[in-house]
Amino acid sequence: MTAGRLAASNPSATTNTLLYRSVIDQTASTVLTATNISGSGVTYRAALRNYDQILKLDGDEPSNLVFNKGNPVSTYKLKITPGISFAAASPNAELNSQSGSRAKLLDVYKDTATINRYVKVEKIANFEGSSETLIGTFQNGETITGAVSTFTATLKQFEATTGLIYASIADVAQGATSVKVSRNTGLAEGTKLMLSENAVTTGTEIITIDTGGIDTATNSLTVTRGVYGTTASPISGGQYAKSFIDSATASTINEGATFTAADVTLTLTDATGFLEGSFIRIGNEILAVSTVAGNDLTVIRGQYGTSAVDHNDGSAVTQMTDAGDYYLNFFTESEGLQGGTSNATISSNVSQSSNSITNADRFTIAEGSIGGVYEYLTLSNHNNERVYRYDQSDSSNAGHPFRLSEQADGTQTLTGAEYTTGVTKVGTAGSAGAYLEITITSGTPLSLYSYAEPAVANTADGNANYGFQIGTTLTPDYEEIYIYDVAGEPWAAAQAFEIGGTTYTVQASGVTVGKYGYVHEWNPTLNELKISLGVGSSAFATGDQLYDTPTLVDANRTMAEVVAGKVLAIDTVSAANASRTAGTYSGLSPTGGSGSGLKVDIVVAASTGAATVTLVNGGKNYADGETLTVTDANLGGGGAPNLTFATDGIGAGDGIGATSTTYVKTEDYIHYGKAIAANASDRTTGIVVGPGQNLVVWASDTNIAFQVQGFESVSEDYTVLGNAKTADSGGGGATP
Repeated sequence: MTAGRLAASNPSATTNTLLYRSVIDQTASTVLTATNISGSGVTYRAALRNYDQILKLDGDEPSNLVFNKGNPVSTYKLKITPGISFAAASPNAELNSQSGSRAKLLDVYKDTATINRYVKVEKIANFEGSSETLIGTFQNGETITGAVSTFTATLKQFEATTGLIYASIADVAQGATSVKVSRNTGLAEGTKLMLSENAVTTGTEIITIDTGGIDTATNSLTVTRGVYGTTASPISGGQYAKSFIDSATASTINEGATFTAADVTLTLTDATGFLEGSFIRIGNEILAVSTVAGNDLTVIRGQYGTSAVDHNDGSAVTQMTDAGDYYLNFFTESEGLQGGTSNATISSNVSQSSNSITNADRFTIAEGSIGGVYEYLTLSNHNNERVYRYDQSDSSNAGHPFRLSEQADGTQTLTGAEYTTGVTKVGTAGSAGAYLEITITSGTPLSLYSYAEPAVANTADGNANYGFQIGTTLTPDYEEIYIYDVAGEPWAAAQAFEIGGTTYTVQASGVTVGKYGYVHEWNPTLNELKISLGVGSSAFATGDQLYDTPTLVDANRTMAEVVAGKVLAIDTVSAANASRTAGTYSGLSPTGGSGSGLKVDIVVAASTGAATVTLVNGGKNYADGETLTVTDANLGGGGAPNLTFATDGIGAGDGIGATSTTYVKTEDYIHYGKAIAANASDRTTGIVVGPGQNLVVWASDTNIAFQVQGFESVSEDYTVLGNAKTADSGGGGATP
């Protein structure tokens, strides 16, 4: 207990001055003495407030905000690792770091802003690295370079346990004549490389190695493109190529007539040495040999992108010798790969005799920023109570609409169905403003799959296998917590504390110093929150954001913002007009004025066109008497003049709540204009300053001295309440 003189002040004239305040767990029984030390009469005022500040609040729907007496509020945050679950974040838990920092836990911070994920369609090469040779940690988005070939690719994902590498590789342009090859053994000048997919013969281009075109140091080839009448096209990363050379086995056509383009039985002058399963060349046409019977060959026409054409009798026929398989536009077999940023290394596990390369169009995702690192995802995640937006404005998405399904590859399959619950689709993929958005709730499936929608539902097309699996976490961990009653050494990075047997550490740059206090009273009509500040807390200011304090175990908490210039009422609504379209128009945002965020509901009466305007959200930063406008187009477009009205009754800004701790409401006064004669004193007894309450004084002259005498004692009249919670409750609500 403290007794005696509790406070004294000789304040400036005509200025509200905080004379004495009681902390939240104390009560003071006091006597107020005002002494006039001047030679003339003066007056004074005294007010007993049950708050330190009155905050004007704005939120998504401020009238729906809930504040309960006894609940702490805070903007003081710590970012921690590991994250903590909602259920584990016990309200009022004592936090004590090894460095002597102290605080109480209020709750987790649930960021409710929409999570933007930006989508591109990119060719992704998938190949193996030798996991046992891994040194370091690769970083998505970095350049990986071959130690021998100097070949480069951009890493899109790396799986350390398996060594799987996902990377984007730039195409070799259709006019380029230099290309990397996975190995140089078995190659010679003049070798033909048939470009195809996985040893099939449906390729579209054949290239020839030029004279002097083999660089064995870096496995680079100089080539002639589009030979034998084939069409040069871009060479993708890891392009499969079958190599052939002309053998010594040769003959001529002996049909006795033209060997036509439709003929599949070829008669040779001498078929000795020609083999079933081999390939032959006649001019610019490659043919596959199915059977050999005497001098007759059964053939398949126009292989490896060549065209079946007529051939003159007597034309040369050459059997081609298989010279092996290769990968073009790729790293050297088994060479070391190094990350350009991480310096991590791994040996490639790719060889023609073992591991293959796939390279196909896939969705890649950049989190949070359109200029971020685009990653290839095999598995992603959604957290409960968050909104995820997949932005498809990048032109690469054209023709590949991003969709969700409970089945892998969705409607690319015969039985797959699109998942649409909580899903919004806007625009056309590849065009500005196109996106898919999903709101995650407790009812969202634990597993979803993204896919590219086919042109015809339940029919696989070229959009197959674009997507990835997405898991849903119903009880996620949160990396940020609100604290209050901060004391001891300042909180800083690397400080650790324990909750429920788990140690949590403050991350680098993980301290957001804020304000904290306790709720006394909430007036939803005026959007006024009375609070007492916690010990050591500075005053709340305009722009500060804080959660409301519902006490239901399954209630969502909503973020609100401390604002000035909030509109409390409107007047001067423009006159009725019979051309105005009758109806109810909800949630309109008028234009004009200096502020933002104001919303109104408008009812237009039938026949007269008289408008009734109801304030839904007073917004912020407005001035009194400003004219606001709702266009006639937003009121049915009947041809009436635009509707106007004026702001009226503006929240008193800094004077009522943003920064002032000396504002006094009319009902707080215990004396107003009380006179004191010259050289006299005035005593007021029996003033009880309850928990979190304070005395504010005002004097007409500088010659008034105030004193508060009495005693302080611990009080339980104000009970600090934590928000009750269960393991799956307490959602975040909307950000203002």
